[in-house]
Order: sequence, then C-alpha cells, then structure tokens
Amino acid sequence: MERGVKRCTLLIPDAGPLDSLWVADRLDLLLPLDMPIAVVDAVYDEVTSDPRYPKDAEVKAFIERHSPPFTIEETEIGAEERRKRNAGKPLKRNAGELAMVDFISEEGGVQRYLRSGDPLLVLFEDRGSLRVFGKPPNMHLLSTVGLLRGLQRAGIVPSADEIVREMLHPTAPGRRPEDGRAFADLPGGTDEPAEIGSTWEP
Repeated sequence: MERGVKRCTLLIPDAGPLDSLWVADRLDLLLPLDMPIAVVDAVYDEVTSDPRYPKDAEVKAFIERHSPPFTIEETEIGAEERRKRNAGKPLKRNAGELAMVDFISEEGGVQRYLRSGDPLLVLFEDRGSLRVFGKPPNMHLLSTVGLLRGLQRAGIVPSADEIVREMLHPTAPGRRPEDGRAFADLPGGTDEPAEIGSTWEP
C-alpha cells in the first residue's frame, strides 16, 4: 500500500450492486475487499423483503451469514417504510433514495464515517443516485463495473467482462436479466479516489 493512502469503509446506498452481483452469482466478490460494509436499511429491505423471491432470500442469507463485515445502517425513512410494509400499506417508490438522503443528513449517519477524516468508499451503479452527495474530500466513488475491473487488476477474478456478461445474460439457475433491474453502469466503470488519497483493492 502506498504511504499516506488509506483503506476505506464500504457504504452501499444503492440496490444496484447487490442486484447485479446476485444475478451474476458473485455476491462473494464483496468479501475479499476485507473492509467493513455498511448497507442503508431501506436498500437492505428493498433487496431482501420478500422471502418467496429467490434473490431476496439469497441476498438476505448472504448478508446474515457475513455479519460482520456487513452492518445495516438505520434511517427514519427505512423504519417508516418497514412499519408501512408490516401494516400492508403502499411503499414509496423512491424509499431507497430518500433513506440515503436521511442517512447523509442525520448527525449519526454518514457524517459519523466522514468526521474521522478516513476515506469512505461508496459503491453504486446508477450515477444519478449519487446526486445527493456533495463528494467531500474523503469520499471515494466506485461503481459495480469499477469494482470488477479493480478485482481483475488484483487477480481476484480472471475477467471483469465475463462477470458483466453474466449480469446481462445470466446462466446461473433462477436468474433473469431483469432481476438486476436496468444495468446502468458505464462500460469502463467508475473509480474516483478520495481527494485525500484512498485505496480499496484487496
């Protein structure tokens, strides 16, 4: 590791990476990163709330089996949506994005990570989902494809392109392309280090 370059805590405020990695049957690729992984509660609920659906059941089981490094970050929006779900009431379509705003604005949310001055790695898929971030100097931005390309450079996967193909044209049992929603990442991915210097590769 380069002198003065710090490793990150990983924050997942977007369902896209979990959806896409599940479609490719490669959720395991989050584990070699060897860093704490925080998932915003509304995102966790979005990808795990229906146990009758294979994706939800398998993502839930994976996160529970690997906690730590996974933790679920609570937000007021997420708690309210869970109350509505339990009462059978309609849910907000943009609950995940609202929960992310909540997590960013609350004193105990993302500021808790940023206050230390250490870098925070935000894993996303749709660049538009990050418009609520002002990108402080200790925030490192990484997209799903950026993650895969970094894992290829580190020798963890032989080909990032093969995994992207699997996301778009899955062959694993029970997977369909639409399970990954609209795959919105750029072909080359995004990997923008924090201004203070940061690294995430294993």
